Amino acid sequence: MHPLRFVAPSCLVLSLAQFAPQDPARQPEVLQRADRVAAVSDAHRRLGRLVGTWTIELRNTPPKSAEQTGSGTVEASPILGGRWIQLAYRFELQGRPVEAMQLLGFDALRQLYTASWRDDLSTWAVDCAGIPLDASPDVLRMHGSLADARDPTGRPFRLEIDLTSKDIVTARVFDSENGEEFLLQTQTWARR
Repeated sequence: MHPLRFVAPSCLVLSLAQFAPQDPARQPEVLQRADRVAAVSDAHRRLGRLVGTWTIELRNTPPKSAEQTGSGTVEASPILGGRWIQLAYRFELQGRPVEAMQLLGFDALRQLYTASWRDDLSTWAVDCAGIPLDASPDVLRMHGSLADARDPTGRPFRLEIDLTSKDIVTARVFDSENGEEFLLQTQTWARR
């Protein structure tokens, strides 16, 4: 018999154990903390400003290459009680249609904004996270590792999303090459 047949059920049981009822008399502080970090917070409400339909303009500025522009739409929907915002992108870049999905959220346990990107130009995910900026709470700054066909092991990148304006959002993707950061893409969203 294959060893994974025993491992998989065990992992499922261990995963479900975290949801087993806790004894409030023995661990009230754990239950109180779990309730706090599971609740929708101001950070989640900040992300909720994205809900709606947006027109998007993209500008790619890769180093030593011609600028590329594109346009399309982003549909932002709250999911899982407003804990996540699901973004559905449809745009054209250099005459090529692109479809992408992104999940934005706030991990209240670790106090991090998180983003996860998927598109129909690849088969891998791009994830990043970052702590809220006290000086600029409406600017989300996240860092991650960007893997692609050029660099399958990944290289540092940064995503910034500016939520300062109610009806305009600016997102910037900073890539790196040979240890030097550069602005790769600027997205400007206008609320429809």
